Amino acid sequence: MWVRKSMTNNKFKSEIIFFAIMISVYFALVNLANILSVAINIPNSINAIVEIIFPIAVIVYLKKKKLLSYYGINKLKWLHYKNLLFCIPMIIVALTNLRYGIHINYSWYQIILISIESLGVGFSEEILFRSFLMKAIMNKSSIVAISISSIVFGMLHIFNLFSGADVKLTIAQVIYATALGLVFAMFFYKTNNVIPCVMCHSVINITNTFLPKGLSNAQMCTGWIIIIITSIFYAYYLHKTGKVLIKKYCAKF
Repeated sequence: MWVRKSMTNNKFKSEIIFFAIMISVYFALVNLANILSVAINIPNSINAIVEIIFPIAVIVYLKKKKLLSYYGINKLKWLHYKNLLFCIPMIIVALTNLRYGIHINYSWYQIILISIESLGVGFSEEILFRSFLMKAIMNKSSIVAISISSIVFGMLHIFNLFSGADVKLTIAQVIYATALGLVFAMFFYKTNNVIPCVMCHSVINITNTFLPKGLSNAQMCTGWIIIIITSIFYAYYLHKTGKVLIKKYCAKF
């Protein structure tokens, strides 16, 4: 028993250190990309490059270490499609931002850069907060892993205040991001598949970017309330469902 507990503690420490290194590298690259994009006066350009390189580097590293499946980078066909109606709330959440339509006032190359960056952020943040952070803490407690992953992901958005964001809107954004984090965490816990989380996260990022200009705070908050309510009920459903959501040969979680 003591040996098993010691091994669990060692695994927890090593995976927490791994997460700390990866998130530090990622945000260092993002900050550097922001500076360089401004310096060359091509918005989102270096950011898009970073969001291509980082995911590819992560996948190559995990594949080399044979950890792709362990960290939830699994084939979608390994999910039980007959039970995938539970994904409908995730689709609703992802498409909520389209309620006011879209506004595209960018050149074609800016649209490409923004889309690449949004997709990359979706992958990078889900891998960091769901795969790496959750897996590390699950060595101790799955409930704590789900909670911390969601809260840390939500609190990350408080840094928008340093960019001059409105305080009330930022607080609302922290709450809705935490609710989204809870859904992604619960989905990952139930399926050991981070890909649908990446897809949903990426769609939300893209639709956020192309929201019509001039929306009022009330309009913004209305959408977030829809997302929060849907996410809470969806997370609760995932928690309570007794359905087998992955095929037996994929049950490695």
